[in-house]
Amino acid sequence: MTAPPGFTARPATIADAEALADLINTYDRTHLEEPDHVDADEVEGWWARIDLGRDTRFYFDDDDGRLAAAAAVHDRGAEVLALDAYTHPDHAGRGLGTAMLAWLEEEAAARGRRPRTSALAADRRAADLVVGRGYEAVRHFYVMAIDLRDEPPEPAWPAGLTVSPMRAGEERTVHAVVEEAFAEHWGHDPRTFEDWTVRNLDQPWWDPSLVYLVRQTDEVVAVEICAIRFGGGFVGVIGTRKPWRGLGIGRALLLRAFGDLYRRGERRITLAVDAGNETGALQLYESVGMHAAWQSDVYDRRL
Repeated sequence: MTAPPGFTARPATIADAEALADLINTYDRTHLEEPDHVDADEVEGWWARIDLGRDTRFYFDDDDGRLAAAAAVHDRGAEVLALDAYTHPDHAGRGLGTAMLAWLEEEAAARGRRPRTSALAADRRAADLVVGRGYEAVRHFYVMAIDLRDEPPEPAWPAGLTVSPMRAGEERTVHAVVEEAFAEHWGHDPRTFEDWTVRNLDQPWWDPSLVYLVRQTDEVVAVEICAIRFGGGFVGVIGTRKPWRGLGIGRALLLRAFGDLYRRGERRITLAVDAGNETGALQLYESVGMHAAWQSDVYDRRL
């Protein structure tokens, strides 16, 4: 594997998970006022669906042997190969970003995919590098956050609807509702139940008591998947099936989760949202007191 002068490249191994978590946290603290926190378990969860030998490339400083940059590619359906990449702030400007983008483009060509990557809006050096290499921004995402000072109000549920935590045996129902609710969302990558299980049920953060199902009689019409991740409470998925949108279910689910997480001692709660979401998700999150903590932009290579 080629690397810029002064660095050696190789694929990642499971033993590198802690080093990558440290790199991500250092990078985020440098660029963000409100960074999340990543641990080795989270990294190993991300790696559950990829082949480390094929899909990762780590760059080590020849002087001290420490991890200087890291990249991983992920298939996004039949068209896109997406790159996640981080450079340690001490090594910015030494060619590592260029090397990781070149690797993405080589892999995308070999696999018949279109290259895609992302960059923090706060990291202008990264954004300029990506744009200068022929990419253009196609989507913007926010991490929304709320810091709870008091216990949130109880949710008001629309008439005829009830909510309860997930029970054993309802896993396939949760998966099916998520797939239906997000089927038309930009960039949605459909997942089989087996794939969804690896990404969710098999992860150390999975907690069925923080997974909520909303029902009209016996029919599940919405779900919310929450967890304690990234150093606080986290709303990973909130999805309502189309016929039941606009009734206030999303707001009620958020307040239910905020209350449960608050009672568990979590004061900061975050979630990620597509700024272009057509269902009004951004406005919903702002209406319950959340704010945009930071922004990440998605870039596609111009053809």
